[in-house]
Amino acid sequence: EVEVVKSPEDVYSVGVFAQIHEMQDLGDRLRLVVMAHRRIKITGQILDSIDEEPKEDPESDKRKRKVRNSRIKKPVADEDPKEQKSEESKATKEGFLMAEVENVVHNKFRQTEEVKALTQEVIKTIRDIISLNPLYRDSLQQMMHQGQRVVDNPVYLSDLGAALTAAESKELQEVLEEVDIPKRLMLSLSLLKKEYELSKLQQKIGREVEEKVKQHHRKYILQEQLKVIKKELGLEKEDKDAIGEKFRERIKDKILPQAVSVVIDEELNKLNFLESHSSEFNVTRNYLDWLTSLPWGVQSEENLNLQRASEILEQDHYGMEDIKRRILEFIAVSQLKGSTQGKILCFHGPPGVGKTSIARSIARALNREYFRFSVGGMTDVAEIKGHRRTYVGAMPGKLYSA
Repeated sequence: EVEVVKSPEDVYSVGVFAQIHEMQDLGDRLRLVVMAHRRIKITGQILDSIDEEPKEDPESDKRKRKVRNSRIKKPVADEDPKEQKSEESKATKEGFLMAEVENVVHNKFRQTEEVKALTQEVIKTIRDIISLNPLYRDSLQQMMHQGQRVVDNPVYLSDLGAALTAAESKELQEVLEEVDIPKRLMLSLSLLKKEYELSKLQQKIGREVEEKVKQHHRKYILQEQLKVIKKELGLEKEDKDAIGEKFRERIKDKILPQAVSVVIDEELNKLNFLESHSSEFNVTRNYLDWLTSLPWGVQSEENLNLQRASEILEQDHYGMEDIKRRILEFIAVSQLKGSTQGKILCFHGPPGVGKTSIARSIARALNREYFRFSVGGMTDVAEIKGHRRTYVGAMPGKLYSA
């Protein structure tokens, strides 16, 4: 598998005598179109070297000198003969392989029943391959001469069958070296059978892939048609319209602050102009989902009755008179002001003394819902108040979740 053959051992001993019909220079390689005529076999290597040029007589030397002088007078200068001679000598030094060959003649055969059966089977297999893959028809037309009857020539039929296949070079070489026609037909038939099975497998794979693509395409078309039909009947709206209507339905019965209402309207308008497959669409939809899930305007009715608060505190805890008195003072001031906003009570002490339970009792006394979240071990403020929307996967903090 070298580019330059330097020895007969580098090639097979049996090959073909081919004629070059076309040559294309592709830069780093050449493309040749050749036609094989007959089988040949290498019998030996020609080692004769090219003799030196004979000395010329003076008369011819004078003639050449005159021609050379006439060329000098011409305005267009020819190539330097020294450079041309050096190139020729360089090519001569590199040399090329020459070999003695003889024609390979196949063994004589008779048209027996076995040869006829093999011939018919080869023809049938070629027809089956062409029916599976029409590309083989073009290759067959290029190989056959116009008006040539292949079915009557088992020798040519065996070579034609092997040439149609994409077998390995070793298998094709076996067909080339075989001189017994029945055996050659059998080798060609085996290669054709392999090619037929390969063509069947390729057709099966292509059919399965095409069927799968058709199913996906058909399913997509039916889904789109179903969407259009439902939209025309008013049974279903587009995804953006359905999402926007869901968010508006959430806040329909809620009492929203003016600033929050403006933000929600802006985000809903922004959502209508975004592509449903973009990342900004998902961020905006997630933000609206959290924003409309808040209990805007929903609050419990406060109970600022000191007598009821005192009874609840006494029921839940024994002792702690100073703490209970401070809590009742806090409720009394709130009763006078009419609101408990802006008040934060701070309880401190060792674990297990009742800080959490007294806070639960205060919530029950005021008729408020009790929420608890722990901030122990938190080092980032964003975990409490939430992350900015510019971050991927931004989520609200513990204060919002409570």
